[in-house]
Amino acid sequence: MLKEDIVLFNQVRPCFPRSYFFRHETGKGGVKNGQKYGEKFFYKWWKKACDNLGIEGIDLYGGTRHSSAIALREYFSPEQIKQGTMHQTNKAFERYFRIEAEDVRAIYNYSSQNISKITKNQVRN
Repeated sequence: MLKEDIVLFNQVRPCFPRSYFFRHETGKGGVKNGQKYGEKFFYKWWKKACDNLGIEGIDLYGGTRHSSAIALREYFSPEQIKQGTMHQTNKAFERYFRIEAEDVRAIYNYSSQNISKITKNQVRN
């Protein structure tokens, strides 16, 4: 944890079993306004989103770990992400950290636009 997170946790910790951060805003569907969400609330929405997208066989843990690894590519190297997501083996990490077609296109596009600049600089030197 970051030092800032530890400070925040220590401020909130005494009330954790009683406290909850996410509450219903309206009393729809048999819940009362201000009532906390159930344990499986997020999971139900995950399953619904997967069904809507036609995605099968990806559980909540795997999906969030995958999306985290993908999002971190913008800021960190694969090795840093592997350490940050606490993967022990390359095989496990590779399931979450895949190169997407969009990434390949972006690399190709960048290199095709800059290859003439690189070649001209090499010829001059």
